[in-house]
Amino acid sequence: MAGNGALYTPDQRFEIQEGKKKGLNTTVYEDPGFLAIQMREIRLALEKGLDVSVLRNPELDWLQMGEIRLGLENKIDISRYAKPEISYHAMRQIRKGLESGIDISGFLDYPPMVVRQIRKSRRDGIDIMKYVEEGYKEDQLEQIRIALTKQIPIEQYLRVEFRAPSIGEFRAGLEKGLDITPYVNTAYEWRQMREIRLGLEKRIDISLYSNRYFHASQMREIRLGLEEGLDVSSYAHIRFSATDMRNMRNKLKEEVSRAAQISETSDSIDFEKLGQLIEEDPLDEIGLPFKIVVSPDGMEAYLSIANLNKRPTEDEVLKELWSCKIRKGILRKEITKACDGTYEEDTILIAVGKNAQNGRDGWYEYFFKTDVNRKPKLLPDGSVDYRDIEWYDAVKKGDKLAYYHKAEDGIDGYDVEGNILKSTRGKEQLILSGNGFQMDSDRCTYYAKIDGMVKLDGERLEVSEMLEVEEINSSIGNIVFNGSIHVRGNVGAGVTIKAGKDIIVDGFIEGANLEAAGEIILRKGMNGSGKGKIKAGGNVTAKFLESADVYAGGMIHIDYSMNSILYSEEIVEAKLRNGTIVGGICTGVKGVSAQNIGTRAAVATTIRSGSSTALMKLNNEIYRQLSSTNEEIRILENVRREMEGKLNAEQLAEQPVYEKVQNALYTKGKEVEELVAKQDEVRSRLMELSRAVIEAKGTIYDGVKVWLGEVSWASEKELTDVTLRKVRKGSEEKVFAYHNNKDPKDPDAIIE
Repeated sequence: MAGNGALYTPDQRFEIQEGKKKGLNTTVYEDPGFLAIQMREIRLALEKGLDVSVLRNPELDWLQMGEIRLGLENKIDISRYAKPEISYHAMRQIRKGLESGIDISGFLDYPPMVVRQIRKSRRDGIDIMKYVEEGYKEDQLEQIRIALTKQIPIEQYLRVEFRAPSIGEFRAGLEKGLDITPYVNTAYEWRQMREIRLGLEKRIDISLYSNRYFHASQMREIRLGLEEGLDVSSYAHIRFSATDMRNMRNKLKEEVSRAAQISETSDSIDFEKLGQLIEEDPLDEIGLPFKIVVSPDGMEAYLSIANLNKRPTEDEVLKELWSCKIRKGILRKEITKACDGTYEEDTILIAVGKNAQNGRDGWYEYFFKTDVNRKPKLLPDGSVDYRDIEWYDAVKKGDKLAYYHKAEDGIDGYDVEGNILKSTRGKEQLILSGNGFQMDSDRCTYYAKIDGMVKLDGERLEVSEMLEVEEINSSIGNIVFNGSIHVRGNVGAGVTIKAGKDIIVDGFIEGANLEAAGEIILRKGMNGSGKGKIKAGGNVTAKFLESADVYAGGMIHIDYSMNSILYSEEIVEAKLRNGTIVGGICTGVKGVSAQNIGTRAAVATTIRSGSSTALMKLNNEIYRQLSSTNEEIRILENVRREMEGKLNAEQLAEQPVYEKVQNALYTKGKEVEELVAKQDEVRSRLMELSRAVIEAKGTIYDGVKVWLGEVSWASEKELTDVTLRKVRKGSEEKVFAYHNNKDPKDPDAIIE
């Protein structure tokens, strides 16, 4: 290289020098014909100890080299795609397929992005070739693939003329259990379909805006009005623009708001204000025997008589009412009594308006327990009862789960002048989404499709299969089930239980392995003898955990833990009256709260919080990817500048390499934007963790070591009712113990 250094660009020289520093055989890429970024791919392969002979083909661009390199790293058969005539897009799909045990190299006649969907469909175990052969494009195929993977019955609605966003609207509607036929029409574009779908979800009358001549923005204004319970008939016309509709909708909302304010205040008469109105223009000064006074809200009218010995006639009062524009709510009998002397008072209510009455909102009536409490019950003596934890409500196929009561119309009101006080129709609730149930033809009644466990989470109704067994031991063997598993008895050592939903065990557990995608609850607990393992995607709840290894994607709720390894992505709680964590390592990423930590015997106990291994790993990986991508951008920018310095615009237009560089720079720029956004999110979450605390309502004993992030603290004496916090003092971070009964900002709150 020394004699030919002038032949290389600075970036090429850098790649050669970098390789030499790492003891690599750089002669395999010391060729001025290679772009620096091609050299980089060969260098990265050499660093992994890979056979780079196939990468030395000058007909391969750097993107193709990258796909071949990744294939070599993953030890797959690169001969299926390591050919210059195969685009890097297609190479990537074949590589990813081979990594999943799928060979799609026979589909290269199709566009690479179509091949991508074929690969994903094969991975998901579904067949989309019918739609590929019918000419559906890649974005359409993606929507079809997702629907078929989720077993959504979309086939009958598919036509090539429907664009991908439209098919996406079909999928979204069917996933919610809607009858989508009202918008499966090529006359609608996908935004119009979305407005109709949202209306169906909210159970409003879509016939008021499903005219295909309405623009989607007009449909939206009508839909929002209906959702707000407004009478949209005044503006639901094609002649109004979306802006006009919005203004009219807002005006209707103001009218309804005014009616609501009147309804709120008119139940109590402001007699002081009324008296002021009567005193204005005294009758003896204006020479009238009586006058009509209207309350400030326009909802009452009063007759004020100057001299009870000279009462007005009914006709005089009615005539004056008409002059005062009072048209509604006139109380004729009260006027009669005021005029004939029945009433001795000089101020009488003679007209009253009617408050607007808004319609009742739609509501669901449920036929199972929706307020299941999954936390243990604290008994009067301070102990905890795990036996009566409500875990689920069981249902049978065909059981009625819920009934939806539709929203009701409101009743308009009026003031005494006859002005209408607009009411609103009650708001409809969203259709329930979920699995394991079906709606009746009335679209209001929900029935269970299977026997199982029913749960309600917000607007999601879930009926999952439930496997119930008496007990599990080595003679029965392992259990793997896609739904939930309920073990009524004990679980023996060496047994593995895996559930696609939740696991609940009523009895004792020995050194078994429990794994659930959902939650795990142990009514009595586990004595793992160093072999017991628990892994849950959600919360773990147990009476006790001894010598067990526990991971929870949610919280860990326990009575006590002894010599166990606990890890929660949320909070570890052992804070009921006798809650204790002693021995082992307990990690609550967002905090740990216990009654007692450690024992008087000074058993070594480690408590960790404020740091997430997964988040730190992710942050480091994002940093690595950013560094690598920015380095690629730097090299590509140099290649582009070099080419632009040597060639004119016409020559550049004929250079396929220049076009690839331009495209790669755009793609890499987008990758950087996405990585920076991910990095910001991860750093925000890490910053939140820096505020985590360790709380002991009872006692922290000697022998306890605490880590808050990377800062440690060790107890040297018994401390009662304290919270440990990480605080920055000058340039150093330290952990301090604070009295729980004092404000942390109070200097006296810190225990020295």
